[in-house]
Amino acid sequence: MRVRVNETMKVFHGHVPTQLAEGQEVSGELAAMLLERAAAKVTRLDAEPDEDGGDGGPKEPPASLADASTAAEVLAWVGEDPDRAAEALAVEEAAEKPRSTLVKQLKKLAEG
Repeated sequence: MRVRVNETMKVFHGHVPTQLAEGQEVSGELAAMLLERAAAKVTRLDAEPDEDGGDGGPKEPPASLADASTAAEVLAWVGEDPDRAAEALAVEEAAEKPRSTLVKQLKKLAEG
């Protein structure tokens, strides 16, 4: 798994502080941890193929984009699709408490 860091940040991985620069590509366990814990701050660069040969990304939106429990679920569904990003952005902005980091990432993807 590989991700690209969207903004400069410092993370702790294996009890070691790690400085990551905007645009840096990260792979392996660190990439998986970033995707899980800071999904709005990274962009996934590859997807693991499904058994049927697909790209590994969800084909259906979360049960309700407004009720998706994590930003990672929304971003996994959106992938790199600007139309899906715009759809998810509209739902997120209409929410009672929009997640600002998710909104920022969706805007970047929607503008594409």
